[in-house]
Amino acid sequence: KPWGRLGEDVKEKIICEIKSGMLSQRAAGRKYGLPSSTIGKWMEKHNLAILVQSKTSYELSAMDENQETKLLKKKIDELTKALADAQLRNVGLDTMIEVAESELKI
Repeated sequence: KPWGRLGEDVKEKIICEIKSGMLSQRAAGRKYGLPSSTIGKWMEKHNLAILVQSKTSYELSAMDENQETKLLKKKIDELTKALADAQLRNVGLDTMIEVAESELKI
């Protein structure tokens, strides 16, 4: 099937996979045998349609359970890393305060 003749539902699925973080635009191109520039044009049109319709989110219900699980695991990993970074920053700030109090005898 030529890439120019894909149905809107297939295009929407590809865009959803990219937007959800499951695939990069380049990876989607490789997976579906499409030029990434074509996918980029679909993304631009899709983003414009969202702005016009004031639609801001994608529904997880369109994904199968495996995709949803992968997406949630990825999000958990991102949040876990952000938490660890924040905790490390707090320890650093506490240490700086202790040193400043000690040296300035506050």
